[in-house]
Amino acid sequence: MSPAVEESVLDVDLGPPGRASRRRALAVLTVVAAAAVALGAWLLLRAAPGPAVSSATPAPSSGVVLAAPSAYHGEAGYPVGFPRTELGAVSAAAAALEAAWTLDAAQAEQAAVLYALPEQREAARDGADATVRGWRKTLGLPEEGELPEGAALRTETVGVQWHTRAPDQVQVSLLVRVDAVRGTAEAGPSYSSPFAMSVLMVWSPGAREGAGDWVNTPDPLPAVVPEVAAPGTPEFTAAGWQAVARPSS
Repeated sequence: MSPAVEESVLDVDLGPPGRASRRRALAVLTVVAAAAVALGAWLLLRAAPGPAVSSATPAPSSGVVLAAPSAYHGEAGYPVGFPRTELGAVSAAAAALEAAWTLDAAQAEQAAVLYALPEQREAARDGADATVRGWRKTLGLPEEGELPEGAALRTETVGVQWHTRAPDQVQVSLLVRVDAVRGTAEAGPSYSSPFAMSVLMVWSPGAREGAGDWVNTPDPLPAVVPEVAAPGTPEFTAAGWQAVARPSS
């Protein structure tokens, strides 16, 4: 898997990136590593026999309420077990990306394996490691080893759109905001920037000990990524985004 963060994609200046840079920030995620930005072509997973993905009625403009998971995995509490609907695929994609984009290599690898198909897990681990190194390089941090105290990166999904490509296959576009700090002793500015990406989610009936769940698989088709735009603006609506509202706890 190729590195998730490349200088040609991300603005390496820790200040706010320019408008042109934001529009170029397409970081095409394949959450096959739940985190890897794969630029190569992969084979589509054939949908397993069973009912097709059910259509979700888009929420009003106030926001799409993401589907709640049925369980949380491991000590980190990764959300899993999303419903077999379009909105379930969208919610799984958001959960996978938010878990995978991190400065912690062990966490990234755990998320990569969790949201990948069994036959793709080795590549997922490689992609996760490259993702972490890429983010660390972008932030001017050591690419391996210990981080400065307080260094952290957080990804939040703020907009979504989707369409069903085939039974049990949903192309999901995510608009995220990435916020990062280089450490408590760092006097420089924090990093904050939006990114848009499109991912292919497939229903895997064997996932979660046979209960089934959505996982990401690399997409062999050219990525179609909507324009980056701030929520609440006319550009946001014109680009087709729907704002995200989190499920109530």
